[in-house]
Amino acid sequence: LGLFQIGEFSFVLSRVGLKTGSISGDMYSLVLSAATISMALTPFVSGLTAPLYSLHKRWFKHEPLDTVNLPASGLNNHVVIAGGGRIGHYVARVLEQLGRSFVVIELDYRAFDEAKAAGLPVIYGDAGQPAILEAAAIDHARLLVITVPAMVVAQSIVLLVRQVGLTLDIVARADGIEQMKDLYQTGATEVVQPELEAGLEITRQALLHLGVSPTQIFRYADAVRRDAYAPLCEPDKACRSISLTRSVGNLLELDWLALEAGSPFNGSTIGELEIRSRTGMSVVGVERDGTFHPNPGPEFRFAPGDLVAAMGNSEQRMALEQLVNPEVHRGKNGQLDREKGTAVEVDA
Repeated sequence: LGLFQIGEFSFVLSRVGLKTGSISGDMYSLVLSAATISMALTPFVSGLTAPLYSLHKRWFKHEPLDTVNLPASGLNNHVVIAGGGRIGHYVARVLEQLGRSFVVIELDYRAFDEAKAAGLPVIYGDAGQPAILEAAAIDHARLLVITVPAMVVAQSIVLLVRQVGLTLDIVARADGIEQMKDLYQTGATEVVQPELEAGLEITRQALLHLGVSPTQIFRYADAVRRDAYAPLCEPDKACRSISLTRSVGNLLELDWLALEAGSPFNGSTIGELEIRSRTGMSVVGVERDGTFHPNPGPEFRFAPGDLVAAMGNSEQRMALEQLVNPEVHRGKNGQLDREKGTAVEVDA
């Protein structure tokens, strides 16, 4: 309704038409009159937009939303994934494997077709529209995951959810620190930076190939992640998980040790070796021939090739490594010390 008026440029065109003889004087007067009347009525007609739209919604039925694979029992206590791209697809697959209820909202029709072909519950539409969120039962959802890369869209979704008074947790993605700040201020619970997480994963793989302990890698990665995320969120809410995992990581380490052919553990039981009293480590599991044996008792007998999972602190882990494979451990220490310019042998 705001576009129905005849614009000012019509005066110029009608004047040129009159000069060139393209229109008559009567037509010129008609154009001027129509343009003047339409301009005068524009403010009043524009004010009718909202009430007329309300009447339209009341009198005419909405076209049904394009939804696929939604559960017949409805959605409740589920996860809403706004954006079905690669990241959203990964999240959906993990939730599917865990048996969690979820629904994907996707605006790109190609991605919608891919999710449909994969058997995922999906709704075609813009997650920034109230009708789409209503179709996803956002008021009954437990969590909202926003994976769309566009910052404006992500921020509008968070703002829309918070404006209607919903308090569910919101996890969103951002491409930089400033975007993370904006999303936190808008009302997001957790904001993840994909480039940072990808960099940490590459670092983890590199350190694993360099022989660094997985627990040490976890500590380094946690420190980097904490420095990047902690200043942006409230310490008593969003970043609590980071501080908790860091505290636990400083207390305990879970390490996997492979029993070589010449290991003194081979043929002996856990009780005979007195692992707990000699090293302080607790054996929490053993993998043998593809089968995992959790919490083995003192009568469990080790065999060559076993993968032993033990838990303790850093010092206890080193003591257990020396006890499990003393020759291998001595060789590794000697090599590492020679690289530093010294040669120190560690006796078992």
